Amino acid sequence: MDKETFEGTSGEVFELIQDDSPTDTIDLKMIFPCPACEEMDSAWKHEKSAFIKLLSALSVPTLLISRSHAIKFANPAFAKLTNGRLHTKNLTFSSLFSNPLDARQAQLLLEKVFNERKQEIREKVLQIHRTRIWARIHLLTVRNDDEELVLVQIENLTAQKELLTVQKYKKLVNVFPLGIVELATPSPLSCGLSTDVLLKSILNSRVVDGNNEFAHMYQRRDFKELKGVRLDMIFPSRGKSKSLYQKWIAAGFPVRSFETRETMLMGGIHYFENTLIGNINNGLLYGFWWLKKDISEKKRNEEEIIKAQKIDSLGILAGGIAHDFNNLLTGILGNITLAQKLIDPDHTSHKRLDYAAKASVRAQDLTRQLLTFSRGGAPIKKPTCVPELLQESVGFALRGSNVDCEFYLPLDVWSVEVDEGQINQVVNNIVINAVQAMPDGGTMQVRAMNTVVSDGQGLPLKSGKYVKISIVDEGTGIPEEHIDKIFDPYFTTKKRGSGLGLATCYSVIKKHDGYINVKSEVGAGTTFDLYLPVSGRVSETNSEDEKSVKNTKGKILIMDDEELIRDLAIQILMVAGYEVVPAKDGTEAIAIFENALRSGQPFAAVIMDLTIPGGMGGKETIRRLLRIDPQVKAIVSSGYSNDPVMAEFAFYGFKGVLEKPYNAEELSKALNAVLTPGGE
Repeated sequence: MDKETFEGTSGEVFELIQDDSPTDTIDLKMIFPCPACEEMDSAWKHEKSAFIKLLSALSVPTLLISRSHAIKFANPAFAKLTNGRLHTKNLTFSSLFSNPLDARQAQLLLEKVFNERKQEIREKVLQIHRTRIWARIHLLTVRNDDEELVLVQIENLTAQKELLTVQKYKKLVNVFPLGIVELATPSPLSCGLSTDVLLKSILNSRVVDGNNEFAHMYQRRDFKELKGVRLDMIFPSRGKSKSLYQKWIAAGFPVRSFETRETMLMGGIHYFENTLIGNINNGLLYGFWWLKKDISEKKRNEEEIIKAQKIDSLGILAGGIAHDFNNLLTGILGNITLAQKLIDPDHTSHKRLDYAAKASVRAQDLTRQLLTFSRGGAPIKKPTCVPELLQESVGFALRGSNVDCEFYLPLDVWSVEVDEGQINQVVNNIVINAVQAMPDGGTMQVRAMNTVVSDGQGLPLKSGKYVKISIVDEGTGIPEEHIDKIFDPYFTTKKRGSGLGLATCYSVIKKHDGYINVKSEVGAGTTFDLYLPVSGRVSETNSEDEKSVKNTKGKILIMDDEELIRDLAIQILMVAGYEVVPAKDGTEAIAIFENALRSGQPFAAVIMDLTIPGGMGGKETIRRLLRIDPQVKAIVSSGYSNDPVMAEFAFYGFKGVLEKPYNAEELSKALNAVLTPGGE
């Protein structure tokens, strides 16, 4: 047996063995009668041959190749494949292929079929003359008398492969987390035409393909409902969009990305990231692809960060002035209330002092709003019953107004972990805004409901249980151009507004790890939704009246850097029956405390300022006093009420907390709480 090796189409090595084993060769004598066979001469020029007629009638491009690799016959289908531009006379099989590598592989494959007399099938992208196709080539030996030929049939799989590619593309497109749509212009256009002509044609482009995700962005059930829709129906050319189109055209249709803010058909505002990709071939515009992704959640998170940065900026200012401002207010308010105690209630000055005290309290409220923004501050939280809090806060804010309220407060609403004073301030601000938005009166609604937040709901909250509080009015509403600014510090549309009310609400809810959102329609009303995290503890209810202020004898150490406040505290406490010793800072307070302890005349309590500029403050002082006397009863006081020490005073060793500015009654209550057994 003769053996021969050669390299195959994919680089594999073939070994040919010439023997008499069974083959796939078709013997024409077995198919056609002898007369028909006798009519076929060796040159295969007899056009009436039954075999030639059969091959000519086939729709599959077909060739007959001789042992010398010369093309003996090509049917009309082959001529159609090459658009009639290729004449096969005097050509070899391998010369059909423009690519030298394809030509060499065809030559080797043909030789393999001649030698092995076995059928071969190959699939490959081929360049036959000037025609590029995805082909499946069948090669099979045929025999006519002593002449052996190879029958080559070329299936054009291009359309089939393109269909498969499109189907795979569509499957891929439909799982993309973004909308994709293809638009086609009415006819191919030269990119060199004027901007106006191209813009008109682009706007008349129609949707021809896309995915369901894109359809959902326009409240359609599936893509079929968008097919055939003109571009100007879903993205018209006006204002900024017209300028965007013109710039895109002038630049030659490059990949262009931009963001849009859209009001949806079912209500609500969404933000989208868009990308346009021109479909250009040989200088002609056939259409373009439009990619669209909903970035509303990302946008909301970015806006939350920007709001927080604005709040932090205000917090730096607030923190800087809070201590000194509240010290001054303490001196003013404390002396006013002290003076009221020293004169007859019927005295004409008593009423004037009362007005002055109320003005000081309003100044105190403004300071507290500023302090809400201070960086690092923490609310003093405790488990709270939501219905009780809302009924009390709303009722107080509506007192004297012509607005009624309908409450929807289920009995099973969960308790929340909040600073009652701060949440009361939030509700108060929102309700007052609602009253001002309904100058002719009306009815508002306050609702509370349990809700569970999970990932994917689009809320900037951790997963978990929350109570959702909704405050709804039927007022004038908020214009769309203002809705994104209402939580900004100092933003107001009121002539006498401070612009701090809603900014305070935002900051308070944020520090409670909650979320505040607003929905409004001009002429219809506004809804504020508050989300507050659920408490893991049971809410406390006041089962008994607050303890009354009592005159308790004892010696009190008061530490404050402000002489005005030291003198005020001395006067208030002396009137209440206490003996008071002042200290200007922590170092002096420690020395006085130690001396009193050694002399057997310890202090009943110590009231100390948290911050002493240039000296030892309350935080360090209590740490040292506890080493001297672990039973020391200390009260921390500060004008910077949102300092973490004020929120977690017990953690630092204090028995009570006294927020500046304070009056005589508040100072006495704070002392009474720590000195009365069971009052700590």
